[in-house]
Amino acid sequence: MPASQIREEEKPDTDLLVSQLLEWAEILDVPIADLLEEPQNNLSSPIRERAKLVRIMKTVKAISERTQEPNIGILSEVLVDQLIDLMPELAEINAWNNVGQRRSLNDLGQIAERSISCDSIINAMRD
Repeated sequence: MPASQIREEEKPDTDLLVSQLLEWAEILDVPIADLLEEPQNNLSSPIRERAKLVRIMKTVKAISERTQEPNIGILSEVLVDQLIDLMPELAEINAWNNVGQRRSLNDLGQIAERSISCDSIINAMRD
């Protein structure tokens, strides 16, 4: 599908056929309902749920690494195993970093401070 067609179909006022919606749902691997309703935030519900599981895994791994209590270590390992049963790709997740400070939602990352020209974005889309 050409990029121009994708941009056209993404517009909020575009009237898509049901077959096109079904195709987008299949490509994006989301329920068709996620394409029909206005999202509460920018992520579909399956992606939000996966993000929550990643955060839980990071916390459990941090507890496991930092605990001095054998019983807490055993419980955290059980939680790790259960989370991996739910979502196998969580096995690759590491604990939260010890160093540095977490940003608040109002803090800007480096990406917000760097400017990118419109031309470079358009050229990247053409490639």
